[in-house]
Amino acid sequence: MNSWVSLLPPIIAIILAITTRQAYLSIFSGIVMGAVLLEGEVFAGITMSFDAVAVTFTSISMVKSLIFILMIGAIINILQQSGAINEAIILLTEQKKWIKSPRGAQLLTFIMGALMCLEGVGSMMMVGLVGQPLFAKHQLSKEKLAYIANSTGSPLAWLLPISGAGVFLTSLLNAQIDQGVLPGQPMSYVFNAIHYQFYTILVLLSVPVLALMKHDFPSKSPMTMTKDSVQTKDLSNSKAITVFILMLPIVILLISIFFIIVITGDGNPLKGNISDAIYWGGFIALIGSGLVYRLVGIAFSHYMNWVIAGFKQILPAVIILVLAFTLSNIIGQLGTGTYLASLLAANLPSEFVPAIIFVLGMTISFSTGSSGATVSILTPIAIPMAISLGLDVALVIGAVISGAVFGDQSSPISDSVIVASSAANCQPEQHFRTQLPFTLGFAALSFIGYIIVGSMS
Repeated sequence: MNSWVSLLPPIIAIILAITTRQAYLSIFSGIVMGAVLLEGEVFAGITMSFDAVAVTFTSISMVKSLIFILMIGAIINILQQSGAINEAIILLTEQKKWIKSPRGAQLLTFIMGALMCLEGVGSMMMVGLVGQPLFAKHQLSKEKLAYIANSTGSPLAWLLPISGAGVFLTSLLNAQIDQGVLPGQPMSYVFNAIHYQFYTILVLLSVPVLALMKHDFPSKSPMTMTKDSVQTKDLSNSKAITVFILMLPIVILLISIFFIIVITGDGNPLKGNISDAIYWGGFIALIGSGLVYRLVGIAFSHYMNWVIAGFKQILPAVIILVLAFTLSNIIGQLGTGTYLASLLAANLPSEFVPAIIFVLGMTISFSTGSSGATVSILTPIAIPMAISLGLDVALVIGAVISGAVFGDQSSPISDSVIVASSAANCQPEQHFRTQLPFTLGFAALSFIGYIIVGSMS
């Protein structure tokens, strides 16, 4: 559909995202409009929009992505409910006495959040679980803990190809490959786009840098030891269970992913099938840790309750992925990206395109509070545009993700802001106010970076 009409689905999705601030409604409205345009009539289009969601489940890679995200939610909940985090803190602070200063408390909190890098929300929850008692002990502010949680979770998840966000991005790129827009393998684009995620890298590096500089945020009151700062355990015989056993879900997951990548790559991990590795790794982690937990006295029914509860907690991410994949398919059929690329090619210097995409991503994500929705809206538009203009596809992907991460981290209506604030036991508006100067500064530097690299490209 080589006309302005093909722009209607993403335009409607963006306008609704800004006005209603509802990611699900915005994306599904774009799906309905696209289906109506494809069918030529309203009733048939509405019917097709529901069928399009169902068709999404015919993709094996899509279904694997959904299952993996559910398993990540289960692993996060297992680590919380088993008391693994509490035991690790006791080991490092009281037994080994490795953490003795505010600087060490911040770095440990950051590292523990990085261990849960496979899912952004889980990483933020991990930072809160670890950080509250440590920050209370060293009289650090709640706002600083919230900043660490928010600057670790989503940014790190989007940087790592094996995370839930990485699988999400790979699935969107795979859709572009299936439609004949992109050549090659999706994972190669994911890897090449990592060093182009300027904002994402800057905000992530700011956490250890500020910790080493002994920087703390202004606060009405420092973190104090409360009931929320002390994490209780759900095991009656925990003294007989080591920290290593409690941390088995994440240990088994990472080890199994590595070995499967090596095996599928015939000894070369760079050539391995990462998609299958993380999918099978999730099963191996849940089954393996369940068997070990049973051997040390944890009832299987108890373990399964943790798993099911984890599935429920991560369900919103599954819904957004289904809608995002469906919208990507609809926009691809309409040829929106190709038309927009030809339109901009005649009226816009190509060197400014990465910077403009970055700002557009910032606007959408700040309005919706969702990085996933932003990436799903912009990816099927930005990639054909990059190809038509002769730009580096990885550069454009990096700009899309960086813009999406900014809003996800900075917007007062973002789930990340709310979760990070809750994890740190501080008010969301206080967290928003104290971190905004940093995020805006990093965004300005990133914008300049995209103009420079776009001109070189």
